[in-house]
Amino acid sequence: MSPDTTPSAPDATTTSKVMCRFQSYRSAMDSKNDKHERIVKISRDITIASKRIIFGLHRILPDNTKEHEGILKEAEGKLTALKPQFVKIGEELKGEDVYRFHRAFTNGVQEFIEAATFHHGLKSLTIPTISHLQEQYMGATCPLLLTDYLQGLADLTGELMRMCICFCSRGGPERGHQLRELLYQVNSALTMVEPVPKMKQKMEVMGQSLGKCERANYTASVRSAEVLG
Repeated sequence: MSPDTTPSAPDATTTSKVMCRFQSYRSAMDSKNDKHERIVKISRDITIASKRIIFGLHRILPDNTKEHEGILKEAEGKLTALKPQFVKIGEELKGEDVYRFHRAFTNGVQEFIEAATFHHGLKSLTIPTISHLQEQYMGATCPLLLTDYLQGLADLTGELMRMCICFCSRGGPERGHQLRELLYQVNSALTMVEPVPKMKQKMEVMGQSLGKCERANYTASVRSAEVLG
């Protein structure tokens, strides 16, 4: 007779160990997913607040120069008020692999970078460094990755283009020229960096924004020459 080759059933101890292991996997995945959702919610709140700041900064117009300082001060306060949100993200990421949760907070950080650099650019006609933004608004615990900073700068060019065209078309050509020069600075800096896949489309849009600024400044210069002539 051939020997019995029927596999024996696992004993209760082996089954219990396997179940315990899978339960630990389930707990780890649930914990990770819950943390991811909390970070996404914080990021979403930052995105909404940043969009409102950008919208408020577009209230700066050539014919309301007396209100410019107040608008900039209001935006500064709103930017500073977001720091606790970044602290929360830092607390969630403590002891974690940042890149494991990067997709959860990158959109909020990029939108914030766009708002903060837009405010800084309108106030001083310069671009803040990544370290300045980290120290001034975000704190040391929340990571600010270079890729997020660069993508936020690329998005900034669209806001500069809109503001430049507004000033050129409404009697503020000098300010429009200054904003075009600032856009040139951003463009020059970003073209020196090898673009990551997500940056390629933004770089194309940035080039289009620069062209629109050029045309707006040219039209304003022609009109000014006609008036003086």
